[in-house]
Amino acid sequence: MRLAKAVLGVAFLSGVVLAQPTTSKGTKSQEKFEHVKARILHMIDKRMDFLQKHKACVEKAQNWKELRACRPHRKMWHHPMKKMEHK
Repeated sequence: MRLAKAVLGVAFLSGVVLAQPTTSKGTKSQEKFEHVKARILHMIDKRMDFLQKHKACVEKAQNWKELRACRPHRKMWHHPMKKMEHK
């Protein structure tokens, strides 16, 4: 019984210590979070822009040839942001 209480006590205390981030580690983690969040939002904006342009082209098309011209190169169609991510 004492052993169980001791183990629970140590587990509780180590959990409290681990739950409190150090200032430098917490700051770096927050900076990384903000960087990743900004990058994701930027990529979403690029994708939305790509889709809006594609939608406008399709809406404007009057025949099959114009409709096909709206479709970008097949590789770009399947991965529209792949090239832009590396720039």
